[in-house]
Amino acid sequence: MRFEKVIRPDRTLCLGSYVFFWGQKQERTPTWYGMFLESGEETAPVDVMHYLWNGNWPPNCSPRLERAWLDGKTATENIRLRPGQSCRAKVAATDPDQDTLAFKWEIMAESTSKNVGGDRESKPPVVSGLIADPARGEISLRAPSKPGAYRLFAYVFDGKGHAAHANIPFFVDETSKGQQAATARQP
Repeated sequence: MRFEKVIRPDRTLCLGSYVFFWGQKQERTPTWYGMFLESGEETAPVDVMHYLWNGNWPPNCSPRLERAWLDGKTATENIRLRPGQSCRAKVAATDPDQDTLAFKWEIMAESTSKNVGGDRESKPPVVSGLIADPARGEISLRAPSKPGAYRLFAYVFDGKGHAAHANIPFFVDETSKGQQAATARQP
């Protein structure tokens, strides 16, 4: 960790450290910089700060959301779906304290704000009615009918005030139909 390599060893020029608390606000996504979810749950960065400042982990740590998939792809794989296309999404999540995990999923349109440098943005509304069983770790969903850029958000809660999150950007367009059909015909 950079803190342990750079800040902690410098007892001459570094008098201490602090965390800049960004607060809870939309900036590209509602989870971009936050150490807490909008609903108040702590995320892993709070655990790390506790460890760095106290020398031990908190008595109960945040769950870990190791990986997320949409239509068998991860967030970096340029996911394109047809309007109304049905597909699956899932997460790989664990809890270091073996707490029972609860899940929540949401779809939002991609932020279209032109604000920069920390300016406040409006949070895009949740696109409802597209996710079957949003309280499970693996879900079925239907892509929005309106073409455009969207994000699928996954949240994992431990029931003890801690959470983890991930999001997967995806694009909905009519041209995806031809691309997928061509891919399906390849041997």
